[in-house]
Amino acid sequence: MTRWVSRFLSCLLAAAVLTLGIHIAAASAVSKVSITSTTVTKSVIKVRPYTSNPALSKEQQEKAYRNYKNLTRVVMIEKYVLSGQGTKTKIGIGAGFMLPGGYIVTNNHVAPASYNGKKLRFQITFYAQKSDGYLLGSLVATDLKEDLSLLKIDATKIPKTYQDSYFKEFNLQPAAGEKVTVIGHPTKPTGNLDTVTTKRSPWTPLYGTFIADDVAVIRKSKNTSTPDVYTHSMEFKVQTWPGNSGSAVIDSSDKIVGVISSTILGEPRSFATSSKLILQFIENNHLSEAIFGHAAEGGKS
Repeated sequence: MTRWVSRFLSCLLAAAVLTLGIHIAAASAVSKVSITSTTVTKSVIKVRPYTSNPALSKEQQEKAYRNYKNLTRVVMIEKYVLSGQGTKTKIGIGAGFMLPGGYIVTNNHVAPASYNGKKLRFQITFYAQKSDGYLLGSLVATDLKEDLSLLKIDATKIPKTYQDSYFKEFNLQPAAGEKVTVIGHPTKPTGNLDTVTTKRSPWTPLYGTFIADDVAVIRKSKNTSTPDVYTHSMEFKVQTWPGNSGSAVIDSSDKIVGVISSTILGEPRSFATSSKLILQFIENNHLSEAIFGHAAEGGKS
């Protein structure tokens, strides 16, 4: 690794640890640390609504529209700490993906119950929506071990453009080598040796392949009052970045494979909570019928 790249990753790593107070490490990668969110010194949302391209074939247009619809099913989650004086302080940002009824799947570390004992506010922004056009999300359920949280927004207030923008099918048994797309808001280092900044790229698709399920992962807490968590995750060959926490992992049929929870910075190795565990989480909280109209089912959807 060159000195330039090493310094970039070191600075990004330090910023993330200070911001989150938590880091996530893959048990199979000794001395490797993976960070799932960080502060951003440069962030500009530049996304555009869908427009058809007459130069494309019918098949290409259909694929382009499907890709656009997947982008609209992923939201940006901004996390704020609320003070007693009614002010708010932004402490993090991540992704989540929509389910029917205004429900949003994300990570526990993106949307925890509280932050150092303080209440949190979650602002939800849709693709190509103005930055001041957010909706407020309320925390419905959370699972520290599987790093899952479920948020809820008022479905009646979802902009008309996004009323049907949600995932409802899940791939519970991806095959080794199966291609996947990860959609989130990656933040990468940019600049030079003298000026290190980070730049967020909202709603950016990243492409990779499924490697294996049931990979042992240790999530180590920087806070001594919070225990380390030993769990099992899906592993993917794809390089993700801070800001990809809560990203949807989608197969070629637009089905949810999992939700990104951690990565190894600088390497094409990322980990996700599987769709099986997502559905089990929803079922355990007695929300399957409210969301899908039926109980969660096993097998490949």
